[in-house]
Amino acid sequence: MRKKNILLVNDTSLICHHGCTLLMNLMCELFIKNNFLIKDRIFYEENYLSFNKNLNNYDLIIINGEGTIHGKKNSDSNKVYEIFEFIKSVKSKYDIPIVVINSTIASLQKYQLSILRLVDKIYVREEFSYNYLKKNKIKSKILPDLLSILTLKGETKSEKTIVNDSSIKKTTMLLINYAKSMNYEYVPILYNNYLRFLRFIIFKFCLKIKANFLVNFYLYLKKLYLLDFIKNTKKANFIITGRFHSIFVCLALMKPFYTFESDTYKIRGLIRMIGINSRIIGTDNLKKIKINQFSKLEISKINQFKKNSKKKVKIFIKELKELVHND
Repeated sequence: MRKKNILLVNDTSLICHHGCTLLMNLMCELFIKNNFLIKDRIFYEENYLSFNKNLNNYDLIIINGEGTIHGKKNSDSNKVYEIFEFIKSVKSKYDIPIVVINSTIASLQKYQLSILRLVDKIYVREEFSYNYLKKNKIKSKILPDLLSILTLKGETKSEKTIVNDSSIKKTTMLLINYAKSMNYEYVPILYNNYLRFLRFIIFKFCLKIKANFLVNFYLYLKKLYLLDFIKNTKKANFIITGRFHSIFVCLALMKPFYTFESDTYKIRGLIRMIGINSRIIGTDNLKKIKINQFSKLEISKINQFKKNSKKKVKIFIKELKELVHND
């Protein structure tokens, strides 16, 4: 049986973000396991509209939505524009299925909504996005972030508390100061070390000259740094995080945590989906935090969430195969 070729759009592997590394690695493994091959990828750092390979070489186009598909004016506005123009261009010339996954979708303009209707299947990460699209007469399905099926082996116990950063700069500064005041270890998910300089070289030069061996070496170094992050997190007794993807690491390791509102609905939607609402707190309550382990009820809800997520991912893969007429 021939593997089905995928063009992956908006690959975030190059970003110095542990969550992106985890997600993209898991996504690739999931597709390979199910007879899909990511034949080519368009990285977040590239212009999606400049992709010039023959699209007839692909059976399926997957757009990794992440948190980018919204109509708000911010740093992602150009990428949102590229995504919609890419969809419009492909659908005007080719009969190739396009699937949007792993996305939070909100606040789109009318023309963006009209283009989104061209997409064959849309999988959103939470109820808010689903209801938003339903209100605008666009079909979608709720599929938890693919990191919901993340499994991490091993457990190391200690009394250490770890503090992560946030997607909101103001919250990040509060968390840095809080970690210092409490003598907790601050471990950012979006990091700034020597790998940032390598990333600059990669997307400024290596991608343009197709130096794939250097890109792969950079990704290898990122994976090593991710393994250190996971090893460190295993030692924690408690995690305080403002990062969406960090929550999945906590869930995979069954490490108790507190989290905060994000710049989109994604964290609130995830916590609500699991049913552990007390784990999301306000930043004004930082100094009042009491380190509470998971209750038996919370553990039960988390395990049920993981079980349901695995079922939904299986259905997702089945629907992809049906879309490309896999026999």
